[in-house]
Amino acid sequence: MSKDYNTEVQITDFDVNWKKIKSACMTTISKEAGDNEPSSTWKRKLLMCEHSPLRRGTISWKWPQIPYAISTHFARHHIGCEKFVGTERTDRTGVDRETRSQMNYVPMEMDANIQALINISRKRLCTCADPTTRKYWQAVISAVEERDPDIAWACVPECVRDGGCPEYKPCGFYDAFSKTLTPEEQMDMHARYDKYNEYRAKVLKKTR
Repeated sequence: MSKDYNTEVQITDFDVNWKKIKSACMTTISKEAGDNEPSSTWKRKLLMCEHSPLRRGTISWKWPQIPYAISTHFARHHIGCEKFVGTERTDRTGVDRETRSQMNYVPMEMDANIQALINISRKRLCTCADPTTRKYWQAVISAVEERDPDIAWACVPECVRDGGCPEYKPCGFYDAFSKTLTPEEQMDMHARYDKYNEYRAKVLKKTR
């Protein structure tokens, strides 16, 4: 899959109200939230803790063109998200689906709450994931970052969150990544997230 695919993504709805999310958090501990917008520090703590009020925030987007085979990878995610994929049916497209490549483009839309974004990122930002799938998901996270950098900051692969690789066949990314961390940073979840986001920014800069 060395072809340069069109990874354009369009954010179609961004329903994230942090005051509303904080209100739910405060309600769970029988306190009032107040009127102030939560700080970035507060948001990032909640995003790392992954408490249930995060599910109050939802984001919708569209890939105008995504290879059909890649759309099936995202269609496997079910909790906290909905998927809508363009048909390949012969009677709808006028083209015999038996003759169409599985890498032909189809449109796809998704809705996901913040927790689902974090969950999908663990699998689809992983270096073990299909490289093209990873590019399409990174395009979503980059688009989210333009609206809310804190949410994008919390979208990391499984190994960065856990401080080690859980895969049957590790790709070696975390071994290399961890060597850039001090012993203290290796034990600090927030520091690992910061370092990964620095790494991600450098990689994206090189590919643009």
